[in-house]
Amino acid sequence: MPIQEIKSGEEVAAFIKEPSPAVLHFYASWAPSCEQVNQLLDDLLAEIALPLRAAFIDAEALPGISLNFKITAAPTLVFFSNGKEVDRIDGFVPKEIQSKVVLVASRSLSQSSSDASSTTSSTPSLTPQQEKEALNARLGALVNSQKVMVFMKGDPSAPRCGFSRTIVELLNSHKIKFGSFDIFSDEAVRQGLKEYSNWPTYPQLYFDGELIGGLDVVKEEFSDPQFIKQLPKVGENSEGGSLEDRLKKLVSSQRLMLFMKGDRETPKCGFSRTIVDLLNKARADYHTFDILEDEEVRNSPIGQLIHSSISTESSSEGLMSSRKSSWIRISFVRFQELEMIN
Repeated sequence: MPIQEIKSGEEVAAFIKEPSPAVLHFYASWAPSCEQVNQLLDDLLAEIALPLRAAFIDAEALPGISLNFKITAAPTLVFFSNGKEVDRIDGFVPKEIQSKVVLVASRSLSQSSSDASSTTSSTPSLTPQQEKEALNARLGALVNSQKVMVFMKGDPSAPRCGFSRTIVELLNSHKIKFGSFDIFSDEAVRQGLKEYSNWPTYPQLYFDGELIGGLDVVKEEFSDPQFIKQLPKVGENSEGGSLEDRLKKLVSSQRLMLFMKGDRETPKCGFSRTIVDLLNKARADYHTFDILEDEEVRNSPIGQLIHSSISTESSSEGLMSSRKSSWIRISFVRFQELEMIN
């Protein structure tokens, strides 16, 4: 079923109230990344045989609902199960969205199977072949949910066996960016993955959806620098460079650079519009970067690298940025100094 639009508070309440797993996308029509989220959800619902309902809501058309759910940016995805929020994602992060969709739906499916086994149901049961196909679809989605994925006992912050602890330490020591799945949280996955991968023990490490092996094999692979070089690193962007280097390059690309929502012709929030108006009145020669077009930059700790929302060769002490719920919150101290920049 394709993603549906919800247009009223009553529809939101009814959508959330149903016990089956669901994801509600808080959407903004002016943000291209929101369209990308809807397309991704449509694709996932079509490809993955999991019970998940999906809908989107115009966050600005229904501000009261957005306020109730503490929405501060679009896109934001809120996941529900049994009528309660169980997770959320801010921004367009395809791998994370795919992973959360699979995990939320899978856990609900496991719970449903457990409940069904203890009660009498008139619903026809799946054949063994159908059950195997459904499980394999889940496993395929899970192993591909992150570029590097480890199936382990426990989670990275609290491994529950020595082998799992060691593989996490190995990945962390090389600053590998990875996802994880606790096999104790889902018995179907725990048993099914052994057959799916033809590997009888845990932990199991996957790279680009392909099994690397258990701890001994992983240790051997990590002795090869070329293998390690292929793996994604924490803080590295999709083009393989350091995110910090990319941010510094952006900051220094122009003498006066404004990081904002939208651009100077079409600001997309009140704070951005205000600072653009002030810059224009000061007749400043400046360039802009639309953070809505780049989730990696938007979600980065750019406030630590850019000591104000404006970066210049001169001092920018008149504009200090505070990154809280909004990208641009500015204290105008001595804005007149901008007139001196040119």
